[in-house]
Amino acid sequence: MADVSLGGARPPRTGEVGDTLTAECLRALVDVARTVSDGRTRPDRVAEVAVQAATLVGDAATMWVQPVGRSELHCLAAASRDQTALPAAEADLFGGDGLIEAVTESGTLAVLDAREVQGFLDSMRRALGPWADERAITGAVIVPMRSKGLAGGVLAVGRDTGTAHFTVAQIDFLEALAEVTAATLGTCHVLHGSALAVDEMRQQAELIDHVSDAVVAWDNEGRIITWNTAAENVYGYSAAETIGCDAHALLDTRFLDPGAEAMTYAELVPELAKAGSWRGELRQRRIDGTEVELLCSLTVLPGPPDARIPSAVALSQDVTKQRGEERRALNDALTGLPNRRYLLRHLAEVLARPQPYDEAIAVLFLDLDGFKLVNDTMGHAAGDEVLRVIAARLTEALRRDDIIARLGGDEFVVVCRSVTDSEEAMKVAHRLIDSAGRPIPIGAEHARVVPSIGIVVVGGQAAPVEPGLSPMDVLRRADAAMYTAKRNKHGGPVLAD
Repeated sequence: MADVSLGGARPPRTGEVGDTLTAECLRALVDVARTVSDGRTRPDRVAEVAVQAATLVGDAATMWVQPVGRSELHCLAAASRDQTALPAAEADLFGGDGLIEAVTESGTLAVLDAREVQGFLDSMRRALGPWADERAITGAVIVPMRSKGLAGGVLAVGRDTGTAHFTVAQIDFLEALAEVTAATLGTCHVLHGSALAVDEMRQQAELIDHVSDAVVAWDNEGRIITWNTAAENVYGYSAAETIGCDAHALLDTRFLDPGAEAMTYAELVPELAKAGSWRGELRQRRIDGTEVELLCSLTVLPGPPDARIPSAVALSQDVTKQRGEERRALNDALTGLPNRRYLLRHLAEVLARPQPYDEAIAVLFLDLDGFKLVNDTMGHAAGDEVLRVIAARLTEALRRDDIIARLGGDEFVVVCRSVTDSEEAMKVAHRLIDSAGRPIPIGAEHARVVPSIGIVVVGGQAAPVEPGLSPMDVLRRADAAMYTAKRNKHGGPVLAD
């Protein structure tokens, strides 16, 4: 490389007449900055405006940029006053005497007079192309460019024979032009990336809106950030009404694990944070206050590790109608209790599950003594009311894990999944008798029925559950014990042999 100090050839400020920027140059700077006003301008369009502006003080100009991740400079635009051919976009700018590389790497401009240009003819020909081959260059300025979206670049400007050297004001203009152009290209780069991101978000939003399931996402504060069209249809709220609201408070959300056990979101958070996902059911409220039941798949979204709660997205399917149909198929229409079909399925599951050594299963078969008299003397409407009241009383008397079903008529069955022994099962039976035996007001009269109860206890320490024991086997044994209790003049529940 020839002996030249980058930046050292800048002419002194002589105060010469005319060494000021023209209004045209000032407008050119503004024009470059305005090229991104619509947010869609291409980088080559920005460069074209810039090199045309550079020809206000030079005879030819080219702009070379080095995109991030690339090792070579690329000619983005070129212009000359007489339309002479300029370098191809793919020309190799680096190499030779190394001037362009030095300007790019150091970030310092180079100002060359006619003598210095001769020492860097190779760089001039690379930077200015055929225009430099056909003329005796009397001066050149190579200005560095660097901004976001660019790893580096240069604005190269040359002058032809017979023109004066570059003045301080002109060099200042070229530096300002390079700086404004680099910043504008950086803005163009950001806008392009933002436009792509916005377009991608728009496409994602359109896709989400085409999803048939409700998509609701919330941030680390539990505030709703995504609410698709299906969610609007399920809950009745528009996206505009929900964005920014507390997701769980708005919908009065209750979570049910796969075993149908209720849990709060606070209880769910540790599992969600550990596994990254959760599947279960939701019970929520629509805008009109009615309950909606949903199958839900929760997935954690990226967020700060120290967040109070994880940001997550819920993909939920409305199963309210299906659940209603299932309940109607498995529940007694009069009392709302599980029916015979549900009982047999539930009892089969209880008998099949592994039973701890110190726990047993108790099945209690109930028949209401005095119910026929109520029907005969007070009418069937009174009989139906008695059944509804008895169903509610028996349900209240049971523990959380026990279930009661109506087989039909005045027969009920209770399944206790976990009792310690037959003594505890007897205590449950006496509690049911006391609860059901209270008088029931029917208009101005009172009805009274008392259940006869037969009990079967299987499993536990006394005897393990017999292999192949079916729900019907258990019910037959409990039914037989109930008839023994009905015939027993002393009353009270009876344990099956």
